[in-house]
Amino acid sequence: MGEAALRFEERRAEPRHEGLVTRATLHFRGQPFDVAVLDISSRGTQIESPLNPRLGENVVVEFEACSRMHAFVRWVRDGRIGLRFGHELVIG
Repeated sequence: MGEAALRFEERRAEPRHEGLVTRATLHFRGQPFDVAVLDISSRGTQIESPLNPRLGENVVVEFEACSRMHAFVRWVRDGRIGLRFGHELVIG
């Protein structure tokens, strides 16, 4: 991992959980897509998808047995997408 990526990782205040959630439905431009969830935190999630959203684009994320959540695209890189939730999620 590069130095800039390490600095970004260090700025994250909330812990990331891997394996807690593995799949989600991403509602993107009016269409549902099944996506892999790489990690999740109280404020966002990292997913794996070939989709190419714009930075700041609004999406809706739906996890199994949970309500739909509004989110926006924080970053897109190498088939992964970072999403920031519209409100904080209680995990646990």
